[in-house]
Amino acid sequence: MNVLSICGSLREDSSTAKALSIASESARLAGATVQVVTLGEMVLPFCDGRNDEQTYGEDVRGFIEMVQQADGILMGSPNYHGSLTGVLKNALDLLGPDAIRDKLVGLVATARGDAGAMNTLNHMRHVCRWMNGWVIPAEVSIPRAHEMLGAEVDPTLREQLESLGREIVRYNGLLRP
Repeated sequence: MNVLSICGSLREDSSTAKALSIASESARLAGATVQVVTLGEMVLPFCDGRNDEQTYGEDVRGFIEMVQQADGILMGSPNYHGSLTGVLKNALDLLGPDAIRDKLVGLVATARGDAGAMNTLNHMRHVCRWMNGWVIPAEVSIPRAHEMLGAEVDPTLREQLESLGREIVRYNGLLRP
């Protein structure tokens, strides 16, 4: 199974990236090949509705190719004003409507405050389902992310993230025996 891990944070010291790395490592240990996409290292122009991805540039073509080759996607975003980040939404928009059709998607959202990032997860889930992706039930909302993912990762949170990584591989086995 090929898993693509997409981080919707542009921060160098990203708690979202740290959370995704735990889930990604768990998927790898469960038998998946994992590729990590760092959106901040790519040139992804604003989606303007063109149907020809060739005109968007090499990074967009590469991103589309990585998504096409993936069986499953681990996707994370920090909570920005109650939703996913613009860079992640734009990356998804560049993919086109059927790019994640029938692909498994595991979601992670991080937040600064105590409330967590359930709205962010809701928006990510909605977008992925609109694109016909199979969002698995094991999603993780992380309140106080910098604290929970600090020098010592909260053990309960670590287990949730590890479970997310294992579950994306397990669900793949159920869908594609």
